[in-house]
Amino acid sequence: MSACNNLPPDIIEAILRLLPAKSLCRFKSVSKQWCSLISDPQFIKTHLHLHTHHIASKLIIVSDTKSLYSLNINEIVPHLNSSEIPSTGNEITFRPPPIRWDGVCGSCNGVVLAIDEYDRLYLMNPTTREVSELPHSPFALPIGESFEMYGFGYDSSTDDYKVIAISFWDTDNEHNPDCTDMFVSVYTLSNNSWRKLPNSPYDHAVGHLVSGVLVNGSLHWLTSTRPSYSSTIIAFNLSNEKFNEIELPDSIDNYKAVFNELVVIGGKLCLFNQLGNDLWVMEEYGVGMSWTKVSIHGVDIDEMKPICSVEDSNRDIVLGDEDGVVVYNVDERLCRNVRILGGPTRFTIGGTYVESLVSPKCIRRTP
Repeated sequence: MSACNNLPPDIIEAILRLLPAKSLCRFKSVSKQWCSLISDPQFIKTHLHLHTHHIASKLIIVSDTKSLYSLNINEIVPHLNSSEIPSTGNEITFRPPPIRWDGVCGSCNGVVLAIDEYDRLYLMNPTTREVSELPHSPFALPIGESFEMYGFGYDSSTDDYKVIAISFWDTDNEHNPDCTDMFVSVYTLSNNSWRKLPNSPYDHAVGHLVSGVLVNGSLHWLTSTRPSYSSTIIAFNLSNEKFNEIELPDSIDNYKAVFNELVVIGGKLCLFNQLGNDLWVMEEYGVGMSWTKVSIHGVDIDEMKPICSVEDSNRDIVLGDEDGVVVYNVDERLCRNVRILGGPTRFTIGGTYVESLVSPKCIRRTP
């Protein structure tokens, strides 16, 4: 500390900006000045900008006991030539009372949107261990009579974070025979409120009940068009809050594509065909001709799906399901099992997040 006290404040700040978020969380306890600096919104924004392209993704999983765990992808890299890859499962805990988690609905800039077993929405930062419950949408359809899908992302045009909810009636519910409307609402974090948007013209009640995939400032879903019910990828632009369509790969069955899954690999929008074990990668966002096919051969992946690529290697893809996690090398056509140390044996993959200082509490303003 004595050496640090002899440094000018701007030099100290410049040094701290270079450190990882997890270390800075510990350094808040060094002094009130450091705590104030590290908690400053401008410092957090600058730190995120500096580290955006140098932060490895972490897997976030939900155990069968409703707890959250993270897996560090960085741990995988030194063992890629081994037949089995060890990785430590670290439980993500928050201050009491404990929350029984049901699933993860998306992540952006280190903040994760998740839902508990009572359908309550939360924003959390697994690195800073902050969590904030979101208000219930006044535009939501009755629980038990409807389904709901979410998406979460950052709107750069307004420097704000948004949660998107798409809800629709349960088609088996006899009390609501009119089940054609797809209700859309948006929660803006800066003013802590929900707004109703025009209903979606697409049929989201097909395929998997999944969260929106965030790429290039838009949230993406596989849907069907009306009235033909052909499949399409739709992108919800977080800035103008409008839907637009993205072209499917040419060889994909236009009516069955909706039963595939959208994923993000290396920051690129991808379409995964689980039956054929084919991964389509959109090399240039929004350009239909840029779809390229990556086949996953020689392994029995069952219900596994691609989650992310290993840091600095788009040729090593992480796949997972409730039975485990594997790393598949595209060139070698070789699959290596990831042995989770200290984590759950049964779980669901929630996706990925990066370590950051972004606070789910500070980016909200209570009215």
